[in-house]
Amino acid sequence: MPQCCICQQTVERWSPHPHIEQRSEFMTMMETVGSDLSIYQCPACRCNDRDRHLWLYMSAVGVTQQIRGARVLHLAPEAHLERLIEALQPQQYVRGDLHPTRAHHLKIDAEQLQFADASFDLIICNHVLEHVANPLRALAEFHRCLQPGSVLIAQTPYAPKLMKTFEVDAPVTPQFAKLFYGQEDHVRLFGADIVDYFHAAGFAGEPLAHDTVLAGIDPQAYGCNRREPFFAFARTGAAQ
Repeated sequence: MPQCCICQQTVERWSPHPHIEQRSEFMTMMETVGSDLSIYQCPACRCNDRDRHLWLYMSAVGVTQQIRGARVLHLAPEAHLERLIEALQPQQYVRGDLHPTRAHHLKIDAEQLQFADASFDLIICNHVLEHVANPLRALAEFHRCLQPGSVLIAQTPYAPKLMKTFEVDAPVTPQFAKLFYGQEDHVRLFGADIVDYFHAAGFAGEPLAHDTVLAGIDPQAYGCNRREPFFAFARTGAAQ
């Protein structure tokens, strides 16, 4: 029986995304990696497949064990993961968004972070880089605010069939963005060159495949997309 790693409940089946039929034909043609909309939601706690996969990844590589006493910045925090991370008692847990909707969330612009150099031991920033005007600037800010040797986790949808990231140098309509970027508020579709963005900002590492990190974990049983890798990159270099 399927098991939710977020609420620890056994469920009969995963619920598909309520608008699964609206997935862009271009996203399908490009075999874009992101959510598996067919196993999207846990019927018990309502977490989605990205939440479950990320928590499995973080647990498998030891990130969750390192959070206690650490300084954590979490941008666009996923509600289910926020509760789990807070329960691990980090020394500092800063949560925020460009347009915060909760009182304890700060207003934070990923391209212009208001924090001092080396302020954090872990930055979690999932499904943000496809929204920002300049992802290289955002990644440079993450690098600046991380302690050397610490980690950035930045899950992002991408299309490995695209040799280069697809982005138009002009304003686009919501219809264009939905068709070619996958969502009306996305401003690009990353391609196979996505890792180059992280490396250019000074991070080291490569996306880690499900079968490498979670060998023996059946994606269907745990409700996650086997094709989605773990985007965890190490902050290299001396403190700035």
